[in-house]
Amino acid sequence: MSNLSQILKAEIIRISRREIKGPISFLRSANFALKKTVAELRKKVAALEAENKRFSEKMPEAAPSPDVAQKARITANGIKILRTKLGLSQSAFGTLLGISSQAVLKMEKKSGRLKLRTATLSNLLSIRGLGKREVRRRLAETKKK
Repeated sequence: MSNLSQILKAEIIRISRREIKGPISFLRSANFALKKTVAELRKKVAALEAENKRFSEKMPEAAPSPDVAQKARITANGIKILRTKLGLSQSAFGTLLGISSQAVLKMEKKSGRLKLRTATLSNLLSIRGLGKREVRRRLAETKKK
């Protein structure tokens, strides 16, 4: 009796698998097509991100908005702290800002809030959040020009 039940069970499993293969085969092919599409889209996204990064490196830094420039509190002590944090001499810092080393010296000696020209202020705000490596790279680019 147990042999008959095993044979019936095996036959039921075989028939049910065969019946399910029809509807599932469409899903398998659709799933394969979707996986292929996702892989292609990932490659495209990676290529676009690389291209975006390349373009953003070539673009000049955008000038800060007037609101940010007005709210920025630039003091002599802040200039000196930024310069020493970046490990730059006064002449290198001036080159980076587009001013002379004498102007940097005067800025560091003044007291209170500094009133800077728009170009100098935008250059200063653009290097404010950078690290030493990025500043060195920018300084090398400025010297090449």
